[in-house]
Amino acid sequence: MTSATTRAYAPFEPAWSRFHEFAAPLASSSGAGAAASAGESAQNSHPYNRQYSHVYSARLKLLRRRCIQNAQQSLKDDGVDAADVVERIIEVKEGALSILVGTIVKEMDPKRRPPVKSTYTDASAQTFLFPSDDKKAEKQEPLRSLMFEKDKGDVLHLEDESGRVELASDADVGDDTKNANSLDPNKVATGVVAAVVGKVDSGTGVMHVHSIHFAGPPPVEKGSTKEGLRGASINDEEKDDPILLLVSGLGCGSDSPTDAETGASLSLRREMLLDYLTDPQLGDGSSICRVVVAGGGITAAVDTAEDKENTKKASSNNATKKSGKYDSTANVTFSLRELDVYITEILSAGIPVDYIPGWNDPTNANWPQRPLHSCLLPNSVGFVDLFRRSTNPYESDCSGVKVLGSDGLNVADLRRFLPKKCAGDDEVNDEGAEVKVSPSSSIDALHQTLNISHMAPTGPDSLPTFPSSETDPFVMTSRPAVYFIGNCDEFEARLVGEQGETIDTAADNDATRLVCVPSFSATGEVVLVNLRTLECDVVSFNDVSS
Repeated sequence: MTSATTRAYAPFEPAWSRFHEFAAPLASSSGAGAAASAGESAQNSHPYNRQYSHVYSARLKLLRRRCIQNAQQSLKDDGVDAADVVERIIEVKEGALSILVGTIVKEMDPKRRPPVKSTYTDASAQTFLFPSDDKKAEKQEPLRSLMFEKDKGDVLHLEDESGRVELASDADVGDDTKNANSLDPNKVATGVVAAVVGKVDSGTGVMHVHSIHFAGPPPVEKGSTKEGLRGASINDEEKDDPILLLVSGLGCGSDSPTDAETGASLSLRREMLLDYLTDPQLGDGSSICRVVVAGGGITAAVDTAEDKENTKKASSNNATKKSGKYDSTANVTFSLRELDVYITEILSAGIPVDYIPGWNDPTNANWPQRPLHSCLLPNSVGFVDLFRRSTNPYESDCSGVKVLGSDGLNVADLRRFLPKKCAGDDEVNDEGAEVKVSPSSSIDALHQTLNISHMAPTGPDSLPTFPSSETDPFVMTSRPAVYFIGNCDEFEARLVGEQGETIDTAADNDATRLVCVPSFSATGEVVLVNLRTLECDVVSFNDVSS
């Protein structure tokens, strides 16, 4: 008689309350009676009564000390004479080697920017990030990006509450000295807090930057350790480590746009994933202690243009005009129902599931995004001990391992401002057009957010966020062991050491595993992360033979 197979277990504690606190206006989360009794105090506490400048002030306050420490340590290692730390930019002395701390402001000539052809009301966040000239295009367009070019009017500033100063790299003033921390405008974005070392020219007022330093990866939280991991035994053999499964882009509600070309079926691939999770005889599914859905759970709603066309057809058929507008609502409703049923099947097997809202989910658009309402997933919420509706971003403690992540919108937005030249392209083509560039890779942009200790540096400049006067919830105050984003084009992973450098193995508790989770609807892939060793692997589900 064979022993029964048991499901791996890992202690879990949600930690996304700091995001939930700033995820919506207070008045909107209260009942009608509570809002009425609150009176004027509720109106005064409404987040949109504040200015967004408070967000940048709070961000600068939280990261200032760490930036200065890294700058001073770097100068000491390089043998550079001590530089004076200037408290406010307006107090900097011309000609003196100084350390200034502020927020990067990257101003590019608006004439070079691609025009926005849609408004916020009739386009999703994905439309802004992936603009398409063809309204009928089925495939997702790539991100668009532009190189920073000083000769074409682009300017880089460092700003704090007292004022701003223009920045110029050593290369701009003819100094070709190699420096690992040299300023490169194409590797920073508006909203990044940094300490710059340099001198302000007395003639132009421009600061010639010798080096730039960021806050660096956040410190490890006291008491956090991966040594205390303990997964449940499987087949009475205590040898299997708990595995965290990361998946994004399930796309419930429709098939993938590429399925028509390949003959594949997204719904069939989802069933294959379900069998992998629930059938103990298939693969290592029984060692999975938790499933995290990192956005993209449902498909996009019907396009507004299609709604208008359907409305005209409905009118010609003597139908009510509401039937045309109902298409989008019906599409979302069907997608949510299919998602609810799918998650319920996973929960029925005893596997905990955390759901992170994404681009197409019916929740607030501004970051942090609130969890989906319980009425939208009625069957799943019945599993009160297994199902968690998370905010976006996501944070938790799983078996003593801090896990941090999002649906990927923050990194997708950051990538637009970190361009790189396409391989093989000349500086200028025969027609004098601009150099062809592409955004940085997802893993590089994710690594950058860890090095600057901020999940969404481009908010609120380009990523919509709620204003907050007390703090910036996206600042990383403690180091995650697993840091992921969803809805990526391909699987990428990287192990980062204590100082933000790439390493091969996680020898201590200061390592962080960066994971770019591919979109399941596009690739059919999920990622498995070993919570003890931080090793990760990708599992592919494909119903079409190559």
